[in-house]
Amino acid sequence: MARQLIIATELSEQHQLKHFVQFRWGLLGFATIALSAGWLLHYPVSSWPLLGLLLLTHICTNLLPYWLAASKMPLKVIYLLCCTLDILLLTCLLTLSGGVSNGLVAMLLLPVAVAAVMLPGRSCYFIALLAIAGYSMLLQVGDLHIPDIDTLLTQTAEQAAHASHTGHGMHAQHNSDGFSQHMQQMWWAFTISALLISWFISAQAELNRVKSRKISELQQQQIRNEQILALATFAANAAHDLASPIQTIQLLADELDTTEPAVQELKQQLQRCQQIVQQLRSDAGSLREENSTAPLCQQIEQAVTRWLNSRPEICLGIQRNLHAEDFSLADSQGFTAALLNILDNAADASLANNSNQLELQLSLDSSGLSLQVRDFGEGLSDSRLAELGKLPQQSEQGLGIGQFLANMSIERLSGSVRRQNAGNGTLTLITMPRPHTEPAA
Repeated sequence: MARQLIIATELSEQHQLKHFVQFRWGLLGFATIALSAGWLLHYPVSSWPLLGLLLLTHICTNLLPYWLAASKMPLKVIYLLCCTLDILLLTCLLTLSGGVSNGLVAMLLLPVAVAAVMLPGRSCYFIALLAIAGYSMLLQVGDLHIPDIDTLLTQTAEQAAHASHTGHGMHAQHNSDGFSQHMQQMWWAFTISALLISWFISAQAELNRVKSRKISELQQQQIRNEQILALATFAANAAHDLASPIQTIQLLADELDTTEPAVQELKQQLQRCQQIVQQLRSDAGSLREENSTAPLCQQIEQAVTRWLNSRPEICLGIQRNLHAEDFSLADSQGFTAALLNILDNAADASLANNSNQLELQLSLDSSGLSLQVRDFGEGLSDSRLAELGKLPQQSEQGLGIGQFLANMSIERLSGSVRRQNAGNGTLTLITMPRPHTEPAA
């Protein structure tokens, strides 16, 4: 259930692609209706066959997004390509149907608005500049007229006959005065509109994306906190319920023959169980007290020493690189508990691969603390590495919650945990940034 909730908070790229394709179908449908109305009302255009061919080409381009997405092309590239095609084809359609005198010239702003929502800043400004270039071309070209072949031959013959009498004086003067004041105002209005749409909508879209990402992270954190609270409750109940059975088993073990090796092993294991329960009670009691201000590295050293006493079968090699002053955390005890949990899992992985070796590298610098825990197990698959620590996983040695709790404890303190394969084993990288209130050496 938790996995479903976490996935539900994430934005679906397929959902965005579906809406983008639906928008383009709406744009194409409106263009089709406009051309059909113009044909029925005998609207003067340059070439109806050419207009129909351009519209058909535009319709075919809307089959590209799903095909390109299936070929693993990034969606941002697909959006950029489709918006570029929309600008180019709409400019060609308007050129053949009145140019800037066509009231539908404002449709050039629609791909600009869509690009501002779907694309990052530079890409959406590219679409805006492309739309401005298309509008500028429409102003320069005007209403493009394409005569048929008979009219073209007749005009060519008349111009040739007239040229024999007037020489070079036949050249007509076109656009001698450049843009009229009205056309200049139209161009400036379109340019400012395109740039303002790109700036405002892209800024708001980016703000919404940041808010959605933050909300998703908060929802995930809330779900994990609820899981941690439930696990803590179960752990407290288990510690309380285990105390009496352990004491009973200890009394029964005392009555057995102490000369048997199996009895001695049983007593050692019972003693270890009692120590674990007592340590759990001690840790729970310390949560009610004020947080310790002992240096973090010092607490780590002490915790690792205690851990080695409980795991005598492990040979731990420690390497220290201390180049700055130590610092303390608000919950250094929680950090050390998470580290011991990671060490336990690393030790179990090494022992499962017939190795008792474990390596710990502790580095301290001006940015903070970093730890590397390397086991000599069989390693993990890429899929298991991606999932480990995100949610409770099934484990052969235990309940599969150790790595999850360790990750949550460290991330709650603004740290991070990464895992990667290191030849014959797994390397766990733990980073803990130095608090801002702590001076660096």
